Amino acid sequence: MLLTPTLGVIDSGVPTGTALARFHSSRDGPEDRLGHGRTIFATLGHYLPLTRLEIALYKLFEERLTANAASLAAAFEWQAEAPPAWLLCSLGLPRADERLQVAVERLQAAGTRIVAASPRFGAPVYPAAWPGVLAVSGAAGLPPGPPRQGHDGRWYACVWGARETAWQPWMMGPAPPGTPPPLGGASFAAAHALGYWLTESAGETAVAGVTAGNAGQSR
Repeated sequence: MLLTPTLGVIDSGVPTGTALARFHSSRDGPEDRLGHGRTIFATLGHYLPLTRLEIALYKLFEERLTANAASLAAAFEWQAEAPPAWLLCSLGLPRADERLQVAVERLQAAGTRIVAASPRFGAPVYPAAWPGVLAVSGAAGLPPGPPRQGHDGRWYACVWGARETAWQPWMMGPAPPGTPPPLGGASFAAAHALGYWLTESAGETAVAGVTAGNAGQSR
């Protein structure tokens, strides 16, 4: 019997029609108007159908892709009310915040595996820099598939977000005319890594026929 992974997501929304187990927004419904959340979910969907997940969405980004420490901490506190097996955080704070750290530790104590975006260069960001968090950075040369752990303890994965078009940046050859520009960054690398790990926790086979191995361990 395949397991149904529970997944918490903190982002700008979901594709229209996505079934949610839990949802929070300070303004409107779960649909994404900014495009970031849709691309995150398209990237996860590159690995397994979203219908295989029980999703708890905290819609943090309403008008733009920015958030302060208080709003991010509130998102983690909401997720901690019903701790998911996995939590994806596609952003980070430039400075440690005590309230956020308490919420992170509460989730970790409940067994939640937190996957957080970590820029490849520059100063540490939080929650990715805290112990036990699966910090993921993007590497432009990596295709979709299993993430790789570096000597710095971080995980590295494909940097390009999946889109609903036929062409992706990791494919050979130029993009067809009219193809929208690709979206990339650490947040999409985190989604690639999580998508691969979710296939393992669901007992399925990962993307592109790669055999699933052991799930990523915290650093």
